[in-house]
Amino acid sequence: MATIYDVAKKAGVSPKTVSRVINGNRHVREETKNKVLEAIRLLDYYPHAIAKSLKQKTTNNVGYVVPYGSDFVFRDPGQLEQLKGAHNVLTGEDYNLILSVPNSGREALFEVNRLLKHREVDGLILYAMEGVETLAKDFEEKGLSYVSLGKCYPEQEYNFVEIDAPSGGYLATKYLLSLGHRWIGFITEPARFLAPDKQSMIAGCLKAYAEAGLEFPHHLVLEGDYTVNFAEQAAGWFLSKDPGPTAIFCASDPMAWGLMRGLRKEGLTPGVEIDLMAGDDLPFSRAIEPDLSAVNSRLHELGAEAAEMLLVILRKKREIGTRAKLPGRYLRSELVIRGTTTGHAAKREAAGLRR
Repeated sequence: MATIYDVAKKAGVSPKTVSRVINGNRHVREETKNKVLEAIRLLDYYPHAIAKSLKQKTTNNVGYVVPYGSDFVFRDPGQLEQLKGAHNVLTGEDYNLILSVPNSGREALFEVNRLLKHREVDGLILYAMEGVETLAKDFEEKGLSYVSLGKCYPEQEYNFVEIDAPSGGYLATKYLLSLGHRWIGFITEPARFLAPDKQSMIAGCLKAYAEAGLEFPHHLVLEGDYTVNFAEQAAGWFLSKDPGPTAIFCASDPMAWGLMRGLRKEGLTPGVEIDLMAGDDLPFSRAIEPDLSAVNSRLHELGAEAAEMLLVILRKKREIGTRAKLPGRYLRSELVIRGTTTGHAAKREAAGLRR
């Protein structure tokens, strides 16, 4: 295996000059730089990554901390879309993604502290979990680089990317109301996913009902857990209500998949006897039959935007020596109409026909 001394000998320069070329020093003549690069190519030389990172005081590692445990993270397609978005951006810029999936918020706070303060990563993408406020403010005081998925505290104005969940709830509910539905069921996000300052999609649903001058059906709201199995069981709960729903909006696609299965077991076909809308618009939702109407919550873009924001922060820190502040960004949802929202159930209800 070639060493820096072999490269220096081949190029006819000193090892120090080779080091300067490798580290991008601008005070090297173009002719000398080309000789060194040609020697590196001929000898197939690769600088030792760890030694280089120690010298440059960078690791080219970015931490990504999700505080919900591996059983959930690696099974939930929404989480995987976010990870894929961040991974694609980071690897495209020669950064490594260091993933940590502790089982609780408390463990996650310890992990975040360890990764960033011990300089095991250059920066961090972290979930705005319960208890993170103190840590985030400490990072800001010390100039440590991070971007949060959601706001870590109510006054946070910089370095976060957030899905505007109420906008998705509003779009879905307004559309279902336009089809003639009055009794709409809702499976919301788990409460633990809303800490510390994230609004639920239900806020947008309430707004749509208020604008329509209609009373909101509080008896048809059920807190979910983002899993298929929970929502499958929820089908019976909705059908036991009086009046029951003619349409249901789920905060995530996996819950919509489970609900679809549960409704079919009860003899109901989404888009025929009852309308159904999902909250993510994941790839699988575009392939099942009937194809699932959804609010596209831009999960892949959430991860990608967070990674891009962090890379800008790291770049500016190298250039000016202090942590940059970039305005936080909200991603607004988009409505995608397919085969499970036809309005047939609302028309049957209006005509006095029961399922």
